[in-house]
Amino acid sequence: MSNQQAVDAIINRENLRCRALVEGDLVQLSDLVDDQLVHIHATGQTDDKAAYLKLVREGITFLRVERKNLDVRVYGELAVATGRLVQDIELRSSGERREMDVVTTQVWSCLHGIWRQVSFQATNL
Repeated sequence: MSNQQAVDAIINRENLRCRALVEGDLVQLSDLVDDQLVHIHATGQTDDKAAYLKLVREGITFLRVERKNLDVRVYGELAVATGRLVQDIELRSSGERREMDVVTTQVWSCLHGIWRQVSFQATNL
């Protein structure tokens, strides 16, 4: 796989991840993130894969997830993706709506030709 093919695959997988969040598609989301996922929210809360999926299932409704200027750098079977992410969410416990504007760093790993997100870190803008 060429570097450009890897970049295209990761951007596609990230677009699928964003869509899965809005659609609440936990099967798709589970396939896009690695079993050893480390997801660090802008608040500093750190989730593993199970906690992340539970949060999406029970804690937050994603009304909009929009990627802006995602830059992907490939290093063999690993890649680092950085860029802005804008989300409109609703907290299920209170109904409170929030707009989140963050910059993220993601690490993607390719195993058997399939890219999965292994790490995510968000920082508020």
